[in-house]
Amino acid sequence: MFKPLAALLAATTLSVPVGATVDPGTPHLLQTLSEYGITITYNPSDCGQGFAGRYSTTKEMTLCYRGQPTAFDHDTVRHETMHVLQHCAALRRGDDRGIVPLAINPTERNQWVSQVLRSGQIDEIKENYPVRAHQIELEAFAAAAHYNATQLATLVTQWCFK
Repeated sequence: MFKPLAALLAATTLSVPVGATVDPGTPHLLQTLSEYGITITYNPSDCGQGFAGRYSTTKEMTLCYRGQPTAFDHDTVRHETMHVLQHCAALRRGDDRGIVPLAINPTERNQWVSQVLRSGQIDEIKENYPVRAHQIELEAFAAAAHYNATQLATLVTQWCFK
């Protein structure tokens, strides 16, 4: 039961967000992602090479972990799920760019991110990602801190299932 749950580290080796928690809804979220058709791979050989998790528009999620699930592991699942939602939103809107911010209005998105993340976290994210990925990653880190796994499972159902 906890083996899939243990598979969770965030998109980079960034510090654990203040709001990171062990989330009892994570197994249900992983099940919802699988039901949508996401293939989840745990601990492939390239884990530990600068990322803790990733999502590809080929509907593949990779999660890296060590030992018992931690708050960081659960945060990673929520972060990568936000990338799934960003991809689903792009598809639903007919946008062929792949992964785009879920929130369309950049001013509102930036205000929300600033309310959820500390300025130091925002700076760290901007230092660790290319400029072209800033809005996508800021939104994903904020979503991982703001939403719990159950809320994200509901959003996946709303945005991704037809």
